[in-house]
Amino acid sequence: MTETNKKPEPTKKAEKNAPHKKTPAKKAKKNTTSNTGAYLLIIIVIIASVAGFYYLWQQQQLSGSKQRDFSNTIEQELARYTEKLKQQQITIEQKNDAKIEKLYSDQANLHDNLSKLIQNNKQLRKDWLLAEAEYLIQLANHRLLLEKDVSTAIVALKTADKRLAEISDPALLKIRSIIAKDIQRLSNIKTVDLAGLSVTISALSDNIANLPLNTPGPKTKKTTKDEKNTESLEVKSLKDLPAAIWRDIKGLVVIRNHQKPIQPLLSSSQHFYLTQNLALLLEQSRLALLNGQNSIYQERLSTTRKWISQYFDTEHNVTRNMLSSIDELQKNDIAPNLPDISATFSIIKQYRLHGKQPEVNKVK
Repeated sequence: MTETNKKPEPTKKAEKNAPHKKTPAKKAKKNTTSNTGAYLLIIIVIIASVAGFYYLWQQQQLSGSKQRDFSNTIEQELARYTEKLKQQQITIEQKNDAKIEKLYSDQANLHDNLSKLIQNNKQLRKDWLLAEAEYLIQLANHRLLLEKDVSTAIVALKTADKRLAEISDPALLKIRSIIAKDIQRLSNIKTVDLAGLSVTISALSDNIANLPLNTPGPKTKKTTKDEKNTESLEVKSLKDLPAAIWRDIKGLVVIRNHQKPIQPLLSSSQHFYLTQNLALLLEQSRLALLNGQNSIYQERLSTTRKWISQYFDTEHNVTRNMLSSIDELQKNDIAPNLPDISATFSIIKQYRLHGKQPEVNKVK
């Protein structure tokens, strides 16, 4: 502390304060050096500023370039995306246009088809009615040929004529004329009640057991004895005696006039087989009736009538009624001559398939 507060020595201070000859030059040199440093400092600052500005400018340019590149990239991507959307929109519009065009085309086709269907409605109905009439005529032909069923054939032909009348086509008048003639020919045939005749034959077969055999019964013998007693009681005087004796003598011998050969009496077994054979004959006649075999039908009934007349008492009511029933059965012609209507079926089939009109000679 004491050393630092000491005052400098006068010698040294005098040396410092003493004038020096070279002091101005040194001072000028010192000023020049300081100016140069300032200039350098200024130049460095300027260079640094320029470099900073350049760096900033370069960074700005680089940022602008990147921004421009990014903007260009975004614009390119946006343009590509816009173009892609545009292409997709064009594709969708083309597809929609194609669908709309196809829809219009389908709608037009549907309208045309509907128009054709409406226009051809009458033709379709005509074809349907013609096919139905053809089937009915075929059915009538089959019933007539196979079943001999005249009534069903007439009904089928009348129904077929009604179907043709619904068509209202003048071209069908010839065919309808042929059908009308077929109906008239079938109507002229006498129909046979096959079911009624079959039931009658079955009833006759059940009544065979009630037929009396062709032999004198106890009532006949009793009546002869009563007549003899009555005649013997009528003798009242001697004058009547010779006549009574003569009557007694004549009563001893009985002469009968038989128009048929005398048949021997049947035993019980023979009577059983006779009734069974008669029932079999009637059953065969019934089957022939149902099958339309007129010759067999008539032959079996004739044989049945012959056997009944030969072996049973024809004076009895049961026998007479049965013979009368057989006579009525034989009067029926179960197989009359039936007209051929197959040509009518061929005519309507040709018309339906090919539109051919029947020839004039077929209509007559």
